[in-house]
Amino acid sequence: MPEIIVTGSYHHPFYKMVVQKLRLSGVNVISQNSPTVPKNADLPSLMIPSPSVSNRVASVDSRAQALERSIIVRAAATLLIPNHRPIVMQNSLTRQVLDKSGQNLASHNEINIVINETYDELSSQLVMRLSYLGRQSDPDARVPQPGELVLVPSEGDDPYALEIQTSGYEGMTLIEALKAQDTAEKAMSSEMSLDNLNNGQDVLNHRPQLPKVEPKLLHAAPEDLNI
Repeated sequence: MPEIIVTGSYHHPFYKMVVQKLRLSGVNVISQNSPTVPKNADLPSLMIPSPSVSNRVASVDSRAQALERSIIVRAAATLLIPNHRPIVMQNSLTRQVLDKSGQNLASHNEINIVINETYDELSSQLVMRLSYLGRQSDPDARVPQPGELVLVPSEGDDPYALEIQTSGYEGMTLIEALKAQDTAEKAMSSEMSLDNLNNGQDVLNHRPQLPKVEPKLLHAAPEDLNI
């Protein structure tokens, strides 16, 4: 992925860490805070919202005071690839910190340091997942695909002859294979108009009628109270 557009919460530290690590990896990043963001439909786009942070009490002492806290940081990003459906990347990490009784400032600083460290780790994992989309396992080594190991009947004159099924995604990166797969699915799919799918009017015009039955009260009082 030589070039990518990154949008989202550009004031957040997690957004800045992802952009910095992408640029250190050699990617030309067009961030949201850039002077000009081109509207190029051929470039992939990454949308990064602000991560969510949860601070929960993990353990308490005999006086019901918090001893240990669980810091849960959840991050999600949406990758928009041309000619492909959006790819949602989610990840979360849980960190444990000790709650120092009587030292609120020290506990608060420790929690902020742990959260920033978690942002750094989550940003590294997101960049690593993005790098897999433009990378092959080993371009020099010839590895057979699963489809190539299947023998299918040959189309020749001999009915007992077999040939190996070849794969159409050989030599492609993952992002190129995803685009080719989506294009092939669109070519093989059938089209149907909206009128054929919208059968709700038939249900509304022919409303089902409940059978006419005589209601019987199960808990009604008897007619003669002397019984």
